[in-house]
Amino acid sequence: MCKPKIITTENEFAIVTSEGTEKISLDEVSVVVAYKIDELTTDLVCCDIVAGPEGDEQIRTIHEEISGFENLMTRLEALPGFDRKWREAVILPPFAENRTIIYKRRDNIF
Repeated sequence: MCKPKIITTENEFAIVTSEGTEKISLDEVSVVVAYKIDELTTDLVCCDIVAGPEGDEQIRTIHEEISGFENLMTRLEALPGFDRKWREAVILPPFAENRTIIYKRRDNIF
């Protein structure tokens, strides 16, 4: 059984698990929600990434203990409108979930 990992390229990322590899285009990311899970002595920072073709979006959950998490977050932070101060909003105060929308794609609205 392999440990999950995230591989990030310029335009997509892949979540690799023992079940296989799932590639997601950064252009299909519509929402990113960050939060913490209280694990008694520490908190685990997690993100729910909503992505996929319109009408067929799926939620992928990742967390900071997965190899490649930081690289993906750095790439997501480059998306227009991404809240680059998300860590402060999620990490403090400790042991609170602090669920926060840190990215929401704005489609062209004229």
